[in-house]
Parts: sequence; C-alpha cells; structure tokens
Amino acid sequence: MAVLSVALVAPIASADTLSDLRNQVADTRTKRNTAQDSVHSAQQNVNAATQALLTSQNELENAQAALADISVELDIARENDARIAAELEAARAELELAKQRVAKAEAEVASQVALIGQAARESFQQQTDLRDLTVLFGAETPAEMSQRLQWNTTVFDTQAAEKARLDAVRDELEAARALQAEIEARIAGEKAESEKSVARIAQLERQAEAQRATVARLVAANEVARAAAQSELDADEAAFRSLQADEQRLQGEIQAEIARIRAEEEARRKAEEEARDAQKPSSAQPPRASTPSRSSSRVSAHGFQRPVNANYGSPFGMRFHPILKYWRMHNGVDLGAPTGTPIYASQSGTVLKSGPNGGYGNFILIGHGDAINGKYVTTGYAHNSRNVVSVGQRVERGQLIGYVGSTGLSTTPHLHFELRLDGVPVNAVRYVA
Repeated sequence: MAVLSVALVAPIASADTLSDLRNQVADTRTKRNTAQDSVHSAQQNVNAATQALLTSQNELENAQAALADISVELDIARENDARIAAELEAARAELELAKQRVAKAEAEVASQVALIGQAARESFQQQTDLRDLTVLFGAETPAEMSQRLQWNTTVFDTQAAEKARLDAVRDELEAARALQAEIEARIAGEKAESEKSVARIAQLERQAEAQRATVARLVAANEVARAAAQSELDADEAAFRSLQADEQRLQGEIQAEIARIRAEEEARRKAEEEARDAQKPSSAQPPRASTPSRSSSRVSAHGFQRPVNANYGSPFGMRFHPILKYWRMHNGVDLGAPTGTPIYASQSGTVLKSGPNGGYGNFILIGHGDAINGKYVTTGYAHNSRNVVSVGQRVERGQLIGYVGSTGLSTTPHLHFELRLDGVPVNAVRYVA
C-alpha cells in the first residue's frame, strides 16, 4: 500500500506548491487584464488618429499646392505690374519730349509765319509800276545795276525758301501733335491695365493670406493628430513590453515547475523502489481521473492529438500582430473555431495553470512530463471563453478542458495552441496530429 499512498499524495503536493506560484502572480493579474482592455481601446484610438493624420496630410498637401499656385500667379502679376510701371514711366518721358517737340515746332511755325509776314509787307510796300525801272535806272554803273538785279532775285528766292520752310515746320508740328496724342492714348491704356493689375494683385494677396491661414490650421491639426498617434503608439509599445514580460515570466514559471516536478518524480521513484524492496507490489490500481467528455481525434507518433476539431490557421513564427500592428513572434498556432467549441487535452498530464493570463485571456497550461526526447513538455490553450479544469487536476488525453473564445488580445474566436520543450516554444504542428 506504500506505493498507492505515494501516488495519491503527489498531485496534492503539486497543487499546494502551485498554489504558492499562483499567489505570486495574483497581484499582477488584475492589472494585466485592465491593460488588455486598454490595448483594445488604444487600438481604436490609433486607427482614428491615423485616419485623422492621413486626412489632414491630404488637406495640407492640397492647401500647400493651392498656395503655391497663388504665389506663382501673384509673382506673375507683380512682374506684369512692374513692367507696366516701367513702360508707363518711359511713355511719360517720351510724352514730355513730344510736348517739347510740339512746343518747339509751334515756336518755329510762329517765327516763320512772322518772318514771311514781314517779307510780304515789305514787298507789298515796295510794289509799284516803276519798281523794275528803279532797279535798272537807279544804278549809276552797269556793275551796280547787275548787283541790284542779283539782290532782287535773291530776295524772291529767300521768300520762296521761307515759305517752304514754313510748310516743313507745319508738317513737323502736325507729326509732333499726332505722336503726343498717340502717347497720351497709350498712357491712358497702360494706366487702365495698371489699375486692373493692382486690383488683381490685391485679390491674389487676399487669397494667399487666406490660404496661409488654412495651411497653418492644417499644420496645427496635423501636429495634433501626429501627437495623438504617437501617444497611442507609446501606449501600445508599453503593452507589448508587458506582454514580453508575461512571456518571460511564463517561461520562468515553467522552468521552475519542471525542476520541482522532476525533483518530486525523483523522490517518488526512490520511494517506490524502497516500497518494492520492502514488500510485494500491490495488485490494486490507483483510481483514474473522471473523464466526463473525451475526443476521439487521431493521435500523432509523439502521442498528441489536435485539441479542437478545426484546421490550423495562423502559423508558428514571426507575424504582423493584428491588434498591436507590428511584427512579433507568434509562439503557437491558431485553430479557427466558433465560440463554445470544445477544447480537449492534447496529451495526458497535470494542469499547471487555469485562469486569466494577460494577453492570453483565459489560459490553460498542462505539464506532460519528459514526453519528447527527454525534454519536459507543456501545452498551452489560450483565449478560451471558459475553462473547466483547475490547477493540480490530472487530465487524460482527449478530456474536455475548456471552450473556444476570444478573450485577451484576440480579434476573432479561435484557439491559440502552444507546445513547449523545456519552456522553449516550438512549432506544435511537428508533434501534434
């Protein structure tokens, strides 16, 4: 009966020791569950902040493009206004010269008219029937008479030249007046164009100022959105660090449990050997744990069965986390199934954990002993809607242990299934049917 006593006491001792382990993590469990809810809320805020950021960036780009177009148009308008101003200044200088030319021409015409008038008066006063005889007979010598004839011809030639000069000066005056009128008309047109350009510049400057205000507003909104996204990102990173701490602590707990169980197994083995040496082995068999529900799934060569009747989904390895939105290690495999789908123990063993466990949600951890190549094997079942086993309970392969859910960091109902060798995650598909 000594062997039977040892076999019955071992699970109780394991439960008592694991109770101490549970007490160590009980204080952090509530905080981690609260952090889990915060991560879900933070993710929604991140999505909203990201969308606001993209929207404000698009609006900012459009506003900046519009401002650039207005600035180009404003520069062109200012250049055109400067050109008009230069042309107007040149035209005014040209007009001043034209006015001086007109004044000079008018003075020359007046002078020429006066000169011709005087010559005409003198000619009229000297006009008699004996004028030609006076030229001839008034001379005392033939030489003087020749000279007088020459002077008379010169006077008439001079009068004719003065008349021609008068006509030329009058033509110059008309041309100068016409040029003045043309310049004045051009100046009037350029003044009108300048007024339009000034009005256009004023309009463009108002548009530019309004666009600058829009850009400033969008820049401010952009910064607010960016700050919000950064704040949410910081919170998600903190959640990730917390999950990493959960993972490291879980591995530490598994390692400690492995060492404790191996020590107990060694002590039990020695006790059994001593009992066998002291008396004949008892034919009595220890009672088996009740199995209220069993699965008849296919068993692999390593002795493990698939925990739910579903196909494998997200595989083991690096993946982009659907909630945290960054790449991280996926330490298990996912099996998609509706909420409430039964979960069965993949292999016989002892329940090491059963309850909320941070990002894992409702979580079950079963120890299977040195089941693969002399390494201590554990299987983990995460995101359960409900667990039906408790810590220290012995379960058999195929026994019902819980139901599929979407607790913890999960987006849809599924079972996250892990298999670890000496606490190190491995690809469960290699060992499970």
